[in-house]
Formats: sequence, structure tokens, C-alpha cells
Amino acid sequence: MNKARIIQILNKAVEREIGAVFQYMGQHYRFPKETHPIAREMLERIAVEEMKHIEAFSKRIVALGGQESINSSKVVWETDFIKMMELDKDIEDEAITMYRKHIAICEEEGDEETKAIYKKIIKDEERHHKLFAELKDMLKEKIEG
Repeated sequence: MNKARIIQILNKAVEREIGAVFQYMGQHYRFPKETHPIAREMLERIAVEEMKHIEAFSKRIVALGGQESINSSKVVWETDFIKMMELDKDIEDEAITMYRKHIAICEEEGDEETKAIYKKIIKDEERHHKLFAELKDMLKEKIEG
């Protein structure tokens, strides 16, 4: 197994997760408590789940003898609530696509342990994508009356 290659993909995943945490938490406190309590709560919970993903990836990096990244992927600030959810769905789509590629690399390298981490996290990302789609629909309905 090429540990350096696995550490490299894991660090890309860490950076993506850090970006997601910044974006989702930023959105969490931008939603007004009075009018959007469900959105606020959901964004905060998803951000915490993304933090747990960072932890899982980082622990594996350290176990492989590497140093986890502290950089972030691109964060996009948006003020339109519906556009926020569209951006969030895109982040989840990109993560799922990236993580599937990383699973293929794990298979090439014979790293079943890292592959298992990615497979578990992809399930969370697919659920997040679905939640953002549902929240987008809910917000549209609320705005359009």
C-alpha cells in the first residue's frame, strides 16, 4: 500500500469537510431563529456530522503516519436561503463523487480500512444531500406561500 497516496486523498477529504463545516455553520447562524428554526437546527446538526467526518479521516491519517491538513476547500457565502440549499446540495454531490474516486484508489492500494471509512461517510453525505433538497423545497413553499 502506498501510504503517501492514501494520506493525500484523505487530506483532500479533510479539506472538503472543513469547508463544509464553515459553510453550514455560517448558514446556521444566518437563518433567523424566529422564521427558520428547522433550517438552523438542521444546518448545525449536519455541520457537527461533518466535524465527525474530519475526525475519522484525521485519525486514519495519523494512524498511517501522516499529518492532517488544516486547510479548507472553497466556502461560498450566500444570502438567499434557497440558493444556500442549492450550494449545499452541490457540496454534497461533489463530496460523494470525490469519495467514490477515493474508494477506487483505496481498492487499487489494497486499503480496506480507509475504504470502509469512505463508504460509511458517503452514506451520511447522501442523507445530507436529501435533507438539503427537502429543506430547499420547504423554504420555497414558505416563501411562495
